[in-house]
Amino acid sequence: MATGKRRATFFTNLQLEILMCSYGEFQHVFRKKCNTAAAAKERETAWENIAARVNACNATGEKRTWQQLKMKYKNIVQTAPPPLTEAEERALSQNIGRPVAEGIPGGSSCSESTPQDLLDGSDRFMSRENDKHG
Repeated sequence: MATGKRRATFFTNLQLEILMCSYGEFQHVFRKKCNTAAAAKERETAWENIAARVNACNATGEKRTWQQLKMKYKNIVQTAPPPLTEAEERALSQNIGRPVAEGIPGGSSCSESTPQDLLDGSDRFMSRENDKHG
């Protein structure tokens, strides 16, 4: 077997969160329309700053390059689902407060759902929807 580069470790949830938040802070740099050497250097510096933030939280000690982080961000954006349409938003909003059916008829469950469980579940659903669009 060849002794090439080792596979990098998977990104942790914390690293991904820092990557996405940091990208948001530098978004104005990445969205500039100019294509000059100075703008390219500014984008590279922004990615280096993001890499420094991600590497500061890395418990395993493996350092990510700014190029790795740029590629990871590109992959995240490419695999993300498209935003909901207005009709889908309206359909979801009409389901707020409606009963939620859980489980499989005839299946086994370790406990029965209580009304509070159903209410708690709708709160989690709404907070996820707000996180997506907020």
